[in-house]
Amino acid sequence: MNAENVKTVLTEADAAGLLPDLEHMFDQLAVVLRIAVMIGPLLLLGLGLLYLLASPKEANHSLGYRFYWGMSSVEVWQFTQRIAGIAWTVLGLVMSVVMSVICNGFPELARDVMIFTAMKAILWQLALVVISIVGINTAIVVLYDRKGYRRRRNRR
Repeated sequence: MNAENVKTVLTEADAAGLLPDLEHMFDQLAVVLRIAVMIGPLLLLGLGLLYLLASPKEANHSLGYRFYWGMSSVEVWQFTQRIAGIAWTVLGLVMSVVMSVICNGFPELARDVMIFTAMKAILWQLALVVISIVGINTAIVVLYDRKGYRRRRNRR
């Protein structure tokens, strides 16, 4: 290759042709945001059903809802899987319905409003998951002690 050939290629090259078609990308924005918003509730629903229907029978370090106190005995482990499965299945169903309603309104929104709406929806999902984790762990701590024995209430 000589210098003239390189010079010709560089002067005749169209740099704009290398860029993606932004209009086509913005047409796909609603689809990408719908997927981003719906993946959380569907994943939560799937995990909830997994914990309810196919959770391991004994505590392990690879599969299941793991919490230090929840792994102290088989009884606590099974209770933890059951309560996490119920909570996450219900939360996943409710969030799926709510987020699908929000996603159906995306085509009527301007692009920037659509992006901020999707971001707010994802942040709400994260907050609800954190609240559910705190609730599940609190239920375990209230009902069982650290060694896996059911707490007894003193009755007078």
